[in-house]
Amino acid sequence: MNEKKIIQIASNSKFCGLKNNFPLTAIAKNKNCGDIISVEVSKKIDEMRYETQSCIFTQASAAILSKYIKEINKFGFENFLKLIKKKINGENIKLPYDIEDLNLIVNKIHKNRKECIALPFNAVLKAIND
Repeated sequence: MNEKKIIQIASNSKFCGLKNNFPLTAIAKNKNCGDIISVEVSKKIDEMRYETQSCIFTQASAAILSKYIKEINKFGFENFLKLIKKKINGENIKLPYDIEDLNLIVNKIHKNRKECIALPFNAVLKAIND
């Protein structure tokens, strides 16, 4: 069942917990539901850590992003986020990287959780651009 898999993805705590090791930091809040994420990102944008007060979709998205940040950075966060939103809205597009866990949550059945899924990406963009 997808819900159990999403919970399993979200429970991966390898990159969870801020250590103040990286110079790029940001806090982002989902104004629709109140989810909050804090991120710290390495200068090369190839590592990140995060803490959330959020739903399972934000947690799962953050876990996936932290695992694949180096690959996603090569494509570009803004472009990647645009593709994610299009796919969640039901457009028949293929993401540039075949990340099975991401394909599970980036699905039109989770359209109402689009902002939750996008929140970690928005936080990293904020950290990079500030």
